[in-house]
Amino acid sequence: MIKRHFAVAGFIAVVALCGLGLTAFATDDPQVIASVSMAGETLDTVLTEKVETLLRTDIGLAGSQLRVQGRAGVVTVGGTVPDEHSLRRALDLASSVRGVREVRNAMEIDSPK
Repeated sequence: MIKRHFAVAGFIAVVALCGLGLTAFATDDPQVIASVSMAGETLDTVLTEKVETLLRTDIGLAGSQLRVQGRAGVVTVGGTVPDEHSLRRALDLASSVRGVREVRNAMEIDSPK
């Protein structure tokens, strides 16, 4: 019984010490916070450019006018496409890019004039 109490107390002590150790990495330094947020913005820009390039160079999307926005791995594809097939193609291509967690559709099918 005493061994069990010591084991539980030891486990609680280890968890508490690990929690205290992790607080050493916390910071309120504005430069550190800014650099972390800029790194996130850079990743968003790179991801957005990859998706835009892929959509722009795909022969199946010729005639489409697309715009891409990305934030934290979520990519929104907007603009106009000529038909349903092109819409699905754009969504499939965008989701195939490494780093894209989710693709949101903001595209419209251009009605024939």
